[in-house]
Amino acid sequence: MRPGDGREEAPRRTVLIVEDDPLSARVAAKILDRLGYGVCAMVETGEEAIPMAALRLPDVVLMDINLAGAMDGVAAARAIIESVGAPVIFLTAAVDREIMDRVAATGAAGYIQKPVKLLDLKANLEMAITRRRRERPCPTDAATALYRGLLFAVAKACARPLVVVDPDGRVLFAHPDNSISGELFAEAFPDQPPFPLPSDTPCPDAAGAPLGWVRLFPE
Repeated sequence: MRPGDGREEAPRRTVLIVEDDPLSARVAAKILDRLGYGVCAMVETGEEAIPMAALRLPDVVLMDINLAGAMDGVAAARAIIESVGAPVIFLTAAVDREIMDRVAATGAAGYIQKPVKLLDLKANLEMAITRRRRERPCPTDAATALYRGLLFAVAKACARPLVVVDPDGRVLFAHPDNSISGELFAEAFPDQPPFPLPSDTPCPDAAGAPLGWVRLFPE
């Protein structure tokens, strides 16, 4: 609330920073603060970024392309865009044609070359937020995001890799790597039987019709 005028200030837009270089992450956080944005979390790997995005539901994700861990920023961004719909802005030290083609295929909101500059970040953030507003999300988006957030939390608590598959054999959700969401189970797991096994858990709807099945993998 502003002193003396009795009006409440608008809540700050939040940003999730995915960056494995602590110095770069701190610089980005300082610039975001100057621009009036809040940092909801900072993580170093794509594997951490996906469940964190589902948990925090940031307005924008700043994503480094080259990350620590097995998953790069492009794969993590695709999973985040598909699961929670948050716009992603990539951070990159160099422009490579092959990498930029992969970036474009994710539907990302933009990219910024390092070192991050205030004006570049400001322009990309404003474009990402404007684009998101124009998409006019469905009223059920919040419920879907909450559902996915809870699903990520339950999967993490389970401490075992798992996959949820629809009746057509496509991956609806996978833990810990949800970047394969949308792929055919048979292609994502060629060494696994592509049909429900007695040990798999069925997912029926309220009327008992099959919505899919869940398979747990060894730790």
